[in-house]
Amino acid sequence: MAVLNQNQNQNQDQSIAVGVERRFRTRYNSDIESRLANVAAPDTLVADVIPGAAHNYPVFHKYWDADWHACEHLNDFLQHIIAVATAVPTTWIAQYDTAAGNGAVNIPPRDMNRAQLGAQVLQILQLGLEREARFAEIIDQDDGPGAINYWLGMLKIDPARHPATYLMVHVGRRIGEHVAMCLKGHFMCPRPSEVSTWITPMIDPPVTPSYPAGHAIQSYLMSYLLAFTFTNDATGASMLPQHQLPAIGGTANAFLANGRGALFDLATRVSQNRVVAGIHYPVDIRAGQAVAHRIFQDIRNVNSIWVDLRNAVRGEFPQYVRP
Repeated sequence: MAVLNQNQNQNQDQSIAVGVERRFRTRYNSDIESRLANVAAPDTLVADVIPGAAHNYPVFHKYWDADWHACEHLNDFLQHIIAVATAVPTTWIAQYDTAAGNGAVNIPPRDMNRAQLGAQVLQILQLGLEREARFAEIIDQDDGPGAINYWLGMLKIDPARHPATYLMVHVGRRIGEHVAMCLKGHFMCPRPSEVSTWITPMIDPPVTPSYPAGHAIQSYLMSYLLAFTFTNDATGASMLPQHQLPAIGGTANAFLANGRGALFDLATRVSQNRVVAGIHYPVDIRAGQAVAHRIFQDIRNVNSIWVDLRNAVRGEFPQYVRP
């Protein structure tokens, strides 16, 4: 065990060092330009304007920081679901409340009776026996970048070579996170360790309500976005090896029952790990799956994501696309 801990510490130190070197490495003597520049003619300090161009100077490159760039697509998504809700009329939160319930099958823990909640706790205790085997991955997947790294690794998504795909993964994360937090605040369900002293979480629970599970929403949404991007246009079939897609307009239950492949298995594993860790109820995961399905159906009506960005992603992975 001592050797394992030593290796983990070394790996963590190396990853931090690499990140610091890339992003925060200090440049010495960087004031030399200020001392030598001819400040008497400020207009000569910059390049001349571009004649006949739409802008005097080049705009920022198309694929900027993916995590923050995803906010633009989050805004497009919110405009769509708000418009749909206004037309009903209702609120998008009310519509997603219904989606999370999945036909009233999923009961928020706050509304369960004692026997129902006890059954949820029993499942958590049973899955808790998996903690030793899953320890490293649970710790690794606890934060957003750690979890996303598993999707990047599965498809060998490189931010430099696949900027659109990298952005799409972050769009799934950002939209899923926003919807999850709004719904958590709507339902206000306690974490499992708040209702049973028999549950000791292996990591500190987030200081957010429990239902629905944010990791589940984001995990399934990222997998849906990728799986339904890499397809054969003529048949709708997945071009990813050993993947089977459910009918795109099907129900949440059909999506879960008929989706096959590594992307779906990864979403299931990452989501279940949150129950193993003792910080979510099983019903949180089921509600997250249903919400991810609803988000995906809405995203398909947002052109900036499901037309523009999706086409760019398909261009980066021609081996997984057929016209």
